[in-house]
Amino acid sequence: MSTYDTGLHHYEDDEETGYDSTVAHQEPTRPVAAWHGGADLGLLALRLMLGGLVGVHGAQRVFGLFGGHGLGDFTKSLQQAGFKYTDILAPALGYAELGGAVLLVLGLFTPLAAAAVLVVVGNTIILQWNGGLSAYELAASLSGAAFAVLFAGPGRISLDRPTPWYRHALGYGTSLFSLAVIAVAALQLLLR
Repeated sequence: MSTYDTGLHHYEDDEETGYDSTVAHQEPTRPVAAWHGGADLGLLALRLMLGGLVGVHGAQRVFGLFGGHGLGDFTKSLQQAGFKYTDILAPALGYAELGGAVLLVLGLFTPLAAAAVLVVVGNTIILQWNGGLSAYELAASLSGAAFAVLFAGPGRISLDRPTPWYRHALGYGTSLFSLAVIAVAALQLLLR
């Protein structure tokens, strides 16, 4: 009775391995990612917190809910901050914020959602930079959470599980983070 190690399991020849005895060599298959309760629950909590806070703020900006003033007021605040084309920019940023929040809560298109939140919150940090730490600490915390979700992925409790960006979070995170930085720079340099 001989034994061999596939790197995943230790088998003995007498055990049922599911391989035909005529096959000379069978490459081991990749292991399926195991449930890691702590990390997966932590990522779910992070997504729910981030999506909830950003979603409420987006609903304030877009629909005037939760004590907000709607798109008209958001358009005026962008004009006062020196932005151009605010009639287009206000709904684009407002819906990006709201849509990104909903997708984060669902764990769907998570890298895109986190990047959208980074664009909106990144601009907020730049606009509030000279106001002292208390002026932008919430925006900085939200951007840190979005950055973490962007690179860590949504966790197994998400709708993104069967997607390539779930399996390759680092690659997609890096690409979309680069796009978010470019978008923030473009907003600040070209539209302000």
